[in-house]
Amino acid sequence: MKKQAAMIAICAALLMCVAAAGCTSSTTSSPNASATANSSSQAATAAATATPTPTATPTPTATPTPTATPTPTATPTPTATPTPTATPPASASGLPAGYKIYYFYEEGCPYCEAFSQTSDYARLAAQPGFTPVVSTNAAVAQQLGVTVRGYPTVVLVNSNGAVVGTWEYPNISAATIFAQA
Repeated sequence: MKKQAAMIAICAALLMCVAAAGCTSSTTSSPNASATANSSSQAATAAATATPTPTATPTPTATPTPTATPTPTATPTPTATPTPTATPPASASGLPAGYKIYYFYEEGCPYCEAFSQTSDYARLAAQPGFTPVVSTNAAVAQQLGVTVRGYPTVVLVNSNGAVVGTWEYPNISAATIFAQA
């Protein structure tokens, strides 16, 4: 029992020495490790028998005073209001109300497949009046009065049913089609 108490005292003293020295590692890699360990254990034994002296308690520092909060500045007022035009109101997706897009394509067509993977196709397909027309349905092209010479082809029709424009691949651009509306 006495050996256990002595060992605990030595360990406590070693921990205090390590903490006082500011060491953070429990192992050492120097060649004089055994000499250092021996001197540490001797110092620990001496420290275990000596009465510890109280250390000074740090005094608190002054608390910083808060700085003034910046005051908000005035919000600028708008100078002009845009004037509405006589064109039909545009839908939320880009075309005026009543406009239709006919997308003529052919099944298995590599150009049609390539175009269907583009952002232009996605923007056109998101329009409320987007209508895909497969090449075997020639009646739609006849009804519109257009000749489809290649695939894919996009035809824009206004709210009165008149053809506004026709675009063939690779010259199909959603921005250009929206600008024509």
